Amino acid sequence: MATTTEERTGIRSATLLGVGIAFAAAASYGSSQVLTRQGVSDLAPPLVGSFIALFWGTLGFLVISLRSLRGVRGDLKTGGLYFAAAGAFSATGVILMFQALSRGEVVVISPVLATNPLFTLVLAAVFLRGVERITAPTVIGAVLVVTGVAVLSIA
Repeated sequence: MATTTEERTGIRSATLLGVGIAFAAAASYGSSQVLTRQGVSDLAPPLVGSFIALFWGTLGFLVISLRSLRGVRGDLKTGGLYFAAAGAFSATGVILMFQALSRGEVVVISPVLATNPLFTLVLAAVFLRGVERITAPTVIGAVLVVTGVAVLSIA
């Protein structure tokens, strides 16, 4: 079934908004890594820092999302399991990031952390076959982004 110009424009707009939000998230994560490095260097051990960051992140997310939960439809139990698993992996990532930043320089650790798109691509290819389209340009773009971040950070 062919898509109309209006549908393509809507998809393009949604994609651009998603990319803009992703850049904002990247800036937030980059800022958090610098602040984390400073915090684990001067103030608290990595596990304490992880707890504080996750606590405030959870509290902030709870406040923002409570309003959205009122109109939730669908299978909340199944969705909740996916979100719980995602949260466990995310929390593990935060804890490991704090541990890494407490032991190494942020300009070295950050590029390694920036390899996450490669893991995302592999996992999406395995688990999201019917949901996500992974094309050669997507793979090439992810590899180039990771390579570019590494080159800029290490140089």
